[in-house]
Amino acid sequence: METKAVESYINEFEVYLNQLDDDERKDVLEFYREFIIDANLDTSDKIINELGTPKHLARKVLTDYSIKMSEENYQNVDDGNIPTEQKAKKNVRMIWLIILGLFATPIAIPVAIILVLLLASFVAMAVICILLFVFLVALSVILGVGAIFMGLAVVTQSVATTLFYVGGGLLVLGVDFFLIPLIIAIFKWVFQLVVVFFRWVGKKLLYGRKTPSKGGQR
Repeated sequence: METKAVESYINEFEVYLNQLDDDERKDVLEFYREFIIDANLDTSDKIINELGTPKHLARKVLTDYSIKMSEENYQNVDDGNIPTEQKAKKNVRMIWLIILGLFATPIAIPVAIILVLLLASFVAMAVICILLFVFLVALSVILGVGAIFMGLAVVTQSVATTLFYVGGGLLVLGVDFFLIPLIIAIFKWVFQLVVVFFRWVGKKLLYGRKTPSKGGQR
């Protein structure tokens, strides 16, 4: 039987699930409502002792869904089912939810602090590397184009000099043309490693632990 305590818990729980679509949110609410009723958790204290606060439970549910979606993204992205930009946004959201979930779990707070520090260091290094990469690419393009114009400027004076500067400029631009997509691919690969690592951490420390979840995990 649904008591006022159950109704109040579910209503507050629903507020924190706004990141799920309507069908997923309805499915989750129905699942936990039935679980609470079947387990005879008829007071707020009993519900919180079993499931945690509505906010903490919502973080766990969102983390579970986010990890599951991240795994599906990796399976479907090559088939073009999920755009790369959308996949990246979902993975960043998954990392954030995992961090929030770790901070909401007392035993995992030290891990969360370490991960936040590591993530902050990684982001700082990534920003520095990106800025340095952009600077070097811009500089090399300027030098390459400048060498071509310099070679063309002396074409009437020395064909050999023209060929040297024009050839050198084209070589620099050719190297840029090859390196730019390679460096971008490396950044994407490193980001994927970070996503895989956080997904592993989330599955080990948060996914399906301590509270009932769909699929029968606890």
